[in-house]
Amino acid sequence: MGLFWIDNSKDIRINYNDLLNELVKEGHNNLFIYESNPYKVFVKILRNMLGKRRCIILDADFSNDELAGIGVSKENLENTSFFQEDLKSKFNSFNEILNFLKSNEDTLEIEIYTSGTTGRPKKVKQSFKNVIRAVKTNSDYKDNNWGFAYNPTHFAGLQVFFQALFNENKLVYIFDKDYSLIYNDIYTEKISHLSCTPTFIKMLLPNIAEPINTMLNITFGGEKFDPRVENKIKQKFPNASVKNVYASTEAGSLLRAKGQDFLIPNRYKGFIKIEDDELIIHKQLLGKSDSFVLDGEWYKTGDLVEFVNGNSFRFKTRKSEMINVGGYKVNPREVEEVIKDVNGVIDVIVFGRKNSVLGYIIAANVIKADDEDKKELKLRINETCENKLQEFKIPRIIKFVDSFEVTRTGKVKRT
Repeated sequence: MGLFWIDNSKDIRINYNDLLNELVKEGHNNLFIYESNPYKVFVKILRNMLGKRRCIILDADFSNDELAGIGVSKENLENTSFFQEDLKSKFNSFNEILNFLKSNEDTLEIEIYTSGTTGRPKKVKQSFKNVIRAVKTNSDYKDNNWGFAYNPTHFAGLQVFFQALFNENKLVYIFDKDYSLIYNDIYTEKISHLSCTPTFIKMLLPNIAEPINTMLNITFGGEKFDPRVENKIKQKFPNASVKNVYASTEAGSLLRAKGQDFLIPNRYKGFIKIEDDELIIHKQLLGKSDSFVLDGEWYKTGDLVEFVNGNSFRFKTRKSEMINVGGYKVNPREVEEVIKDVNGVIDVIVFGRKNSVLGYIIAANVIKADDEDKKELKLRINETCENKLQEFKIPRIIKFVDSFEVTRTGKVKRT
């Protein structure tokens, strides 16, 4: 059997036979998956599923306050273990494990928490059928090598994991690593598929020393995709197709796009709509959660979008990211688009800074080209913003930074 899991930073190489032995041996499991080792996260999830036990996944970065906020104590973590008997007689091969998971996709469930970036994390119960909704399995996918670039305890990470698992692909762990080391992983392990946030790829590209021809597919999710990055991707990964997905912990993977435009497929018509520029999803497409606030039978996603035509939409921003400047609403991404056009700007993040008079003012963190003078570039940014933006949208604070802070899900943090 081929390789399953590779983490070169820790000199770990685990094959599918090793994984099989780990899954079927007797031992103690736990209702809660609270684990910092990504390989062990997946082993514990699978062991619970094979035993048809509840599986509640907690982010390893949850603080004690966050755990308390969701009603989980140290006693919960310590006193919810159970003994799993030896399963060797039930599962003699890895193929039997895959068949079990497939045949029980309607009854198996995974409980997972939202990232909590806009408040307290919310628990969502997803059927395994929803988790693997986007998984594709046939001979075309058998030779894929995946770069694993998501937090393993979040929905996007689970999707990549099961896509690789059901095709017995190789997973190379590159999440939360020094970007300067990832080039070698991609090159030596011949990674062909990568699913990540747009922030991840933007941070990675400057560290790709030479074009890599083995990369065939790059899929983005979690943030708005910047189409200007696509040309840079093609320079570094000339054979890669670029796709964009719309997915969430609440609804799972729903929509795909080429470029920025998401097409609503016929099977979802009547279940997805746009009202007051907000994307709204029917409850039938959601997982189960006591935390969902529904408007009748509809769930407001908080994602602001615009129609491209009758069947397609384009993502604008999160409702929670809008900045109130003296009563005027500012979309930070609109300001970012203007600043990115200034020569010498590599990337920019726009956010609100509290102000005693206006409530908030606009601030921008800018990554500049190495050879740019800060004072001259700041003047060009101000001049461009004054020519293209309304006065209340112009950044009052411009700070030059070397990199952006990211959230536990790999998205850029707007602070």
